[in-house]
Amino acid sequence: MEAEAPKCCGLALRIAPILANGTTFGAWRSPVSALVWETRGRRFKSSRSDHFKESNFRAGYRGPHVCGCNVPRVLPWRHSVQRQHDLRISGALESRRGRPVRRVLAAVAVLASVASGAEAADQSPSLFTKARTADPSPSWTGFYVGGNVGGAWANRSVGFTSDAASAFLFNPGVPLVAPFAGQVALSAHDFSMNGVTGGLQAGYNWQLGGKWLVGVEGDLSASSLRGSGRETAPILPPAFTQTISAEQKIDWWGSIRGRFGALVSPSVLLYGTGGFAFGRVATFDDYIVNGPPGGFSISVSGTSFACTTGLTCFTGSNSRIQTGWTLGGGGEWRFAPRWSFKAEYLYVDLGKSSVTAIALATGIGPNLSRYTANFGRADFHVARVGVNYHF
Repeated sequence: MEAEAPKCCGLALRIAPILANGTTFGAWRSPVSALVWETRGRRFKSSRSDHFKESNFRAGYRGPHVCGCNVPRVLPWRHSVQRQHDLRISGALESRRGRPVRRVLAAVAVLASVASGAEAADQSPSLFTKARTADPSPSWTGFYVGGNVGGAWANRSVGFTSDAASAFLFNPGVPLVAPFAGQVALSAHDFSMNGVTGGLQAGYNWQLGGKWLVGVEGDLSASSLRGSGRETAPILPPAFTQTISAEQKIDWWGSIRGRFGALVSPSVLLYGTGGFAFGRVATFDDYIVNGPPGGFSISVSGTSFACTTGLTCFTGSNSRIQTGWTLGGGGEWRFAPRWSFKAEYLYVDLGKSSVTAIALATGIGPNLSRYTANFGRADFHVARVGVNYHF
């Protein structure tokens, strides 16, 4: 027989009945047996066996008062079933209480979802912000390298300086030897040069105050710039003529220049440039007598030369590195964050150039005669385009 529960302390128990068939309490009919309170291994039979009221369900059923016990749980009392009760939980309970509760729970769930979304947005702002686009106007400050290609052109006027013997060719009758009948002195002659140039450049820019730029640039280019000219004049007409030929070419060249410019827009630069220039200049000159087989020789004061028709009489060449200066300007367009296109003009002056031609055979005198072909300044013009990569 079950002992009656002592009533010494108040423990409130909310309804959590387990149905007689072993399932939890729900909103349907199910027979249950009388309820038993179990605490600390002892069972106390409930003194109430009437129907569970809606008010009991709302407020929570107060079970027996047991001193010093754990929170009781409700178990079916299967040993002494007196009668079955139809547990009826009215539809009013479901309509008046269940729906509002569900609405409240749904609202709480929505608010929790919004709050968690806001927190995620705070923690991961990159998911909710627009990706940053590339800066349309990057700084020009920094190193760059690139390549260039273009055209070069120049004009030359070649004059001659002679010794006592070779003066017979350029200034006949001076000092001692009379000219041949009908002889015409050789004079200065002109020719044009042109070619292609291309190479590499590298430099560094400093952008100042957003609108100004200073920098330094070095470049080295190969070149096919070359030109030649000749003059033919009678020496003993009508059978004999004389021809003198001159040629010059620029094998390669380079420069180390400063640049100063202004940004007319964030991506367009106009600049002036100038500095030190260097390059290899090659020059040639020779003299030949044309006509029937034969020849002649001239000797003055121990210096002489002998010429045979159809064969070279004087020749000379040299090839050396010369230095000078360059000046020019151009424009550069930054068409991508790290790439730019430029167009540039340069005037390059590598100093004076000349070559000495020496006779290949002597006459009476022991010393070989010679003359000097003066090409003037080894200058040229360059117009080129290029592309730079900026680091």
